[in-house]
Amino acid sequence: AEAKGVAAMPKKAGGPVRPPATIEDFLWNLHMVLEAYGAAMPLDHLKDAYSQHLGHKCAIERFLVVGEGGLAATLKRIPHIVSITAADDGAVSLRATLPAGTNKDSLVAADLQYRKQLQQRNQAAKDA
Repeated sequence: AEAKGVAAMPKKAGGPVRPPATIEDFLWNLHMVLEAYGAAMPLDHLKDAYSQHLGHKCAIERFLVVGEGGLAATLKRIPHIVSITAADDGAVSLRATLPAGTNKDSLVAADLQYRKQLQQRNQAAKDA
């Protein structure tokens, strides 16, 4: 059954994609889905849009810890991949942070850079 409002999600050209084996593969898939959506995606459409576009289940829990804060709190931990906005009515929407047309190598480089920044911040906090 298609979720309301996700019906317009295009399937990826070339057919289904294999489920991700690594966090980098998952982040790339997430970027592709958000980019293909072409607009701000309501948070509650993410999993359906992901499976419609890529042809496999969105197993975010396999790669990122989804805690009590839910999916929005989890995605806030990857701001270099997903940009989150909240409307006045509390509706949360998502966009790809990286520019349209970003390739996988650029995404992996951005992810490595972000991880490096986190390590530096954590080290600075320990040293303080």
